[in-house]
Amino acid sequence: MLAPFALLLAVEWGLRISGNHVPTGFWLETEDGALEANPAFGARFVGPTLARMPRPLRVQRYGGSETHRVMVFGESAALGDPEPAFGLPRFLQAELENRSPLGNQEVLNLGITALNSYALREIARDTAESGVSGGVCDWVIYPGNNEVHGPFGPGSGLAGPTPSRITVLATLALRKTAIGQWIQRRRLSKPEGLSLTQRFAGLEMFTGNHVRATDSAVSQVHSNFEANLEDMVRLALRAPTRRRIVLVTMAVNLTDCPPFGSDLTSLTNSPAYPAWTNAVELARRSGEQADPAEPVRLWTQASQLAPGHAETRYRLGLAKADAGDVAGARADLEAARDLDTLRFRADSGINEAIRRVAAKFRKEGFESVLLVDAARELSGTDPGRPPGADLFYEHVHLRPEGNHRLARLITDALSTADRGPSSAEAGLSRLGWTPQAEARIWTQIRSLVRRPPFSFQSNSESRNRYLDDRLAESTAQGRKLGLNAAIGQVSAMLEKHTNDWELREQHARLLHTGRRWTNAAAEWERIVAQVPNHLMAWYQLGEAKAKGGDFAGAIPAYRRALAIRPDFTDAGIGLGIALGQSGRLSEALAAMDQTLSHDPSNADARVNRAITLNALGRADEAADDLRRAAAENRESSLPLVRLAEMQSGRKEFAKAAETLAEAVKREPRSAALYHRLATEMGRGGLLLESEAAFRKALELDPSFLSARVDLGVALAQQRRFADAVVEFEAALRQQPNHPTAGTFLDRARQMLQTKGANP
Repeated sequence: MLAPFALLLAVEWGLRISGNHVPTGFWLETEDGALEANPAFGARFVGPTLARMPRPLRVQRYGGSETHRVMVFGESAALGDPEPAFGLPRFLQAELENRSPLGNQEVLNLGITALNSYALREIARDTAESGVSGGVCDWVIYPGNNEVHGPFGPGSGLAGPTPSRITVLATLALRKTAIGQWIQRRRLSKPEGLSLTQRFAGLEMFTGNHVRATDSAVSQVHSNFEANLEDMVRLALRAPTRRRIVLVTMAVNLTDCPPFGSDLTSLTNSPAYPAWTNAVELARRSGEQADPAEPVRLWTQASQLAPGHAETRYRLGLAKADAGDVAGARADLEAARDLDTLRFRADSGINEAIRRVAAKFRKEGFESVLLVDAARELSGTDPGRPPGADLFYEHVHLRPEGNHRLARLITDALSTADRGPSSAEAGLSRLGWTPQAEARIWTQIRSLVRRPPFSFQSNSESRNRYLDDRLAESTAQGRKLGLNAAIGQVSAMLEKHTNDWELREQHARLLHTGRRWTNAAAEWERIVAQVPNHLMAWYQLGEAKAKGGDFAGAIPAYRRALAIRPDFTDAGIGLGIALGQSGRLSEALAAMDQTLSHDPSNADARVNRAITLNALGRADEAADDLRRAAAENRESSLPLVRLAEMQSGRKEFAKAAETLAEAVKREPRSAALYHRLATEMGRGGLLLESEAAFRKALELDPSFLSARVDLGVALAQQRRFADAVVEFEAALRQQPNHPTAGTFLDRARQMLQTKGANP
């Protein structure tokens, strides 16, 4: 009877000894007795390749009696996406420092993107048991957006019915073991490795997984969430010398975030469908009328014909807001959110569960359990409209203004006000906000909303124009301030808060932007000394070293990043390039092979592997790699350009021109590619075709000086000296001291005077 158990135990220990077990706790103890956040914590919930990482943390077990420690639990909205340096925990830090300037305030960001209450429950357990929450410590819990489309949710894309809570907890317990992790790896497909270019790809995975409000799974989600949240509070209450637990309802973008999906299945085949389509058309046209009551009437009629259609209800809410009916607008906008079939925003059921849990513990006599009803209390700049783009970047992630307002609500609940609340401007200054940082974030958001599901939303065109305006404004402000002044501002704040590595990170980013590689590398080194598990800091240190020419120094930085996250493709590529530049070609090839094992279709890795093979004298293999990269990445011209360079190096100019012609098809608006194509055509003797390509490059970019000079040279080679003179003179008007254009202009004029020259 004991034999099966003995066998399982032997397999378990065998897997652990062979390195097939990853620690699953949120907190890992370091050699010096401190605690760090486990970079691989999320693997138990979504697998090792899809898991997002917690914010780098390194803390002592107990903050001490003089330290006020606040821990923020949640998902991406709590973490502070798209840039946690300006998220809720950071504004809490600034607000607490302002109100209690003499105290030691310490805010820990425990949020993780793409996870949900099942993961937060485990973080709470590990936190309560680790001693991190000892001393004077408050918990802020702000979860709820990922319950449907997050791990084990009905919209997660997994086949079969939504598992019961008991099943999920048993599965998570199994995945703590090496056997459970082995089973999980076998069941998971192998997606692309972690890449900086994929940071916002998460929601796109779920665009086909619609969940209707009437599905029974939704009520089960609410029940499971409430049970998990209740467990978190009980765990917090068990921690020693606990003070307060703040439960925060989820604030989401109601006004400027149309539903991602609307259900028409029950209406399409019904007699009411033609009437609904007619009502919607009339309602849309009514928006041009001066009377705001008419759109409300028509959208009400359309909504009555299709009461379960999220988009119709959303339009009705907007019409009521425009008519000044604030309460009615909020009710309809909340209903539209609840009817959304792509449920990426916490709905009314989630917020009601949070309120019930808070009320339950207060009723049981736990006065330390507090409620901040952000869903109702967080207001935007216009009191006549529910919060929208004035507080949110997109659907749930708060702008700095929104995070500041939410931090004030939470700090008010914590009753730490020795002084009054700070202004948003003071908070931004404390955190190192600059126009350059703002432009960087708007660029990320603009890139995000180009992709599904945001590109499916009904306001995509107007929203894109709005984002373009914000990006243009912040870019102009950055130019007006100047990079040096921005660096000076952050540096001055850093002198007051020398131990704030997140503020130092802003300083390092600005130095990186200014190409001050030595100074940037020094700052990244200071950061990794404070938080050694900071993946991006190690990567950026490698980048700064490499771009500064210190490839030997870049290699260990890239290796440390890969030790934290082995499938980090950008670090793998950087390591391969640094090794190649250091002359260690065999190691460079091995680094590229390792990267491709995590992401076989990665174009950059495949191209750099080909470059390494070519340097090793394996030209045919290199060409095969480039052709494969071109076939697997049909929108990228890079593999074709590198293949053409190899062909040109072997003086196969005709083949190089053919390859570049294919590259031009992929990027028909690239003047640089037409310039390259023209050059190879000229080398292959295709003079007329070369001329046409040069002219196309200049059509795309009239200021392309090199293309104009090279066109003049190509014309002179055809003995068309008069035409060549025109191009050289045009080049000199653009740059009067251009030496090549001046020399060739003189020669062309001389040839015009020579007998036989083509006039």
